[in-house]
Amino acid sequence: MKGITIRKATINDLGAIQELNHELCIKEHNEYDSTINPDYPLSKAGEEYFKSKIESSDSLALVAETKGNIVGYFVGSLADSPDYRVVRLAEAENMYVKESFRSQGIGSGLSLKFEDWCRERKVERIRHIASAGNVEAIKFYKKHGCKEVDIALEKDL
Repeated sequence: MKGITIRKATINDLGAIQELNHELCIKEHNEYDSTINPDYPLSKAGEEYFKSKIESSDSLALVAETKGNIVGYFVGSLADSPDYRVVRLAEAENMYVKESFRSQGIGSGLSLKFEDWCRERKVERIRHIASAGNVEAIKFYKKHGCKEVDIALEKDL
């Protein structure tokens, strides 16, 4: 991760985070789930979502940058546990690293900072959700100690 800085996002990073999430949503839409709206991150709702994650004390938004350019981001927050679960839960909501910067430890660095943030808040479990076909993301999460707990199934009508 030489030359890469990971820091808490500020409101000045909002546009860069939206652009990176736009890249993620395009990839997800084209490769895994055509129901994902690739333009959501650039919509008013998308802007408000990311703005709230940057500003809320119950969320953590991080950016990875090099030479003044943001090359990756992470958003996660405390989550409500279902009534049938007895665990303090957080969710890693979305993360993306530009393709040319992958395999340099940036995703790991972002994830570890979120884990530290969660530990400070007495979180007991972090939930990660990935598209079932996104083998690389699933492999990444498993490499970082995640295991399959629930499997969501959907049916098109």
